[in-house]
Amino acid sequence: MRTSWFGMELMIERSEHHKYFGIIGIDLSECRSGFSSEFQDEGFSWTNWINLSMGRDDLWFGDVVGDHLWLYAGIPTALGEAGSETYLRGLAKRVKEAMITQTGVTGNLSLHSTRHRERGIGYAPLGCLKTRPIKDVIYEGVLTATGQIKESLSGDLDWELRFELDRLLSESSIKSVYQPIMRLGDGKVFGYESLTRCPEGSLFDGPLSLFQFAERNNMAYALDRLAREKAIRHCPSLSMVQKIFINVTMGIINDPHFVSGQTVQWLNERGINPGQVVFELTERSSIDDFDAAKKILAHYRSQGYEIAIDDAGAGYSSLQSIVELSPDYIKVDRSLVRMADKDEMKKHMLRTFVRFAKKMNIRTVAEGIERPEELRLLRAMGFDFAQGYLIGRPSEFPAAALMGAFPKA
Repeated sequence: MRTSWFGMELMIERSEHHKYFGIIGIDLSECRSGFSSEFQDEGFSWTNWINLSMGRDDLWFGDVVGDHLWLYAGIPTALGEAGSETYLRGLAKRVKEAMITQTGVTGNLSLHSTRHRERGIGYAPLGCLKTRPIKDVIYEGVLTATGQIKESLSGDLDWELRFELDRLLSESSIKSVYQPIMRLGDGKVFGYESLTRCPEGSLFDGPLSLFQFAERNNMAYALDRLAREKAIRHCPSLSMVQKIFINVTMGIINDPHFVSGQTVQWLNERGINPGQVVFELTERSSIDDFDAAKKILAHYRSQGYEIAIDDAGAGYSSLQSIVELSPDYIKVDRSLVRMADKDEMKKHMLRTFVRFAKKMNIRTVAEGIERPEELRLLRAMGFDFAQGYLIGRPSEFPAAALMGAFPKA
């Protein structure tokens, strides 16, 4: 069945009813040995099949070019750019599942496997078509989706990891663990840092590789949102003066949907107010525009949230970030804390952080404490809070493990 170039004429017509679009490509080459022969008939109507099988008016046939079926989808305006790729991926998988179901083949287990539904699909948001020639936008979308299709059929590691990340997101199978932060003045729990963990057997070797991969593949927002939901929903019970520390990047916090009504709802469900939430900005996330960053952070501070600079001392821009952003907390990196009692240079740098922070009315947290000697040194230097294995290991249920566990050093 031939249409206009990639179904562009119908696309122009539909653009009167939708603001944001995406394109979906599905490889048909594997149909030759598995799918029902009706898909291969010259007179087969993809438009009718999509209407009957999918039952939705926001998905429509574009064209069949070579071995690729091309569809268009309207993207809900509320999703914005951040959620569009996840939406299109899920829609592409549902089309592929409908095609597999149509085959009636039961003997070919690989054809019906969950992973097979990820093979041979590609997608790309097209965004708003008002500002650029529609043909250019469609062409770029086709190139992006075609690259994804080829990658998924090649069996390379990136495709395997993308499948794994999609599974973790769809099954919400990441979890949060919580590491206590101790007030050095009285040895009581000041709060907990929420840390994301992958499920056992995951292809990702840890949270760092997970978040780095999500960032490279434009899935960071979806992963961050799930991690934030887990952190809040499963947070240990907090007193009114205790805090929950949640790791974020400047790129995520810059998104207008970052603290949405959904996040506030999660907090309300747990009886947590924004003043008990501290967003940790990692020192390893570069900040290119401090003026813009200050405006963004001021917006969240006006809602009651607090800000911490994480990993201070791990990079050259630590002091600049602190001076420019005036955080509520400085979390000093474990690389400075480790064996500091035996290293005069580390002692000097730690004292510098403490003096600097006190002058700016910023509270200090020493991370990575594993030895009583380190704890004694940091307490004597005037650090406000301490965190590390000596204080308590990350746990899903830290309250039960902490009873009487804090060191007296």
